[in-house]
Amino acid sequence: LEDLGPILHLGRVDALATLRDVDGALEIGAAVSLTDAFAALVARHPSLAELANRFASPPIRHSGTLCGNVANGSPIGDSMPILIALGATLLLRRGARTREVPLDAFYVGYRRSVLERGEFVAAVRVPPAPRTQAGSERHVAAYKVAKRFDQDISSVSAGFVVDVRDGAVVAARLAYGGMAATPKRAAALEAAITGRPWTHASLRAALPALSGDFAPIDDFRASASYRLRVAG
Repeated sequence: LEDLGPILHLGRVDALATLRDVDGALEIGAAVSLTDAFAALVARHPSLAELANRFASPPIRHSGTLCGNVANGSPIGDSMPILIALGATLLLRRGARTREVPLDAFYVGYRRSVLERGEFVAAVRVPPAPRTQAGSERHVAAYKVAKRFDQDISSVSAGFVVDVRDGAVVAARLAYGGMAATPKRAAALEAAITGRPWTHASLRAALPALSGDFAPIDDFRASASYRLRVAG
């Protein structure tokens, strides 16, 4: 029964409810619903359709926002791993001042970020895919492992962007949720697969690097050993 007083509802700020193409980048405003944000992301990356479908429930997707999920900073937020892997940045605004911060540098601890007093996440900006050279291909994938298929928080979530040329990995951005206090890239694993053949055998050989990237915890969703195994 607490009186909350005046409340600013971002959903009513038309200037924040925009989906824009900015020099090829997809800019998703703070008031854009999860439904519309995922539709735009899936249009660019069809492999993300399952993640979009399994994110919460339709009522939540219609009312919640992608920027809200990112700003919340949960280590098991489902959208952040793939956004980090895609090289997304955040537009942080306070009054007339706006600054752009890479999403993989936004979190500094459990539910802590670089947001300054009075700042808010005004938009998420997802860069365009770089032009691939002849013989190159880009693989984009997102995974969610949970106890239920629908409406469940993740035990482990992951977003992968891997560039392959002439049968070998030339670049990789691999990010995980549920493995640390923040959504985080797997830098050691990225290094372990870059330059290696794009085969099951070489990828399996690189998996021990994950233990150098993460020391997950045991909780009611999953054990630490299970998390490491399923992340691999």
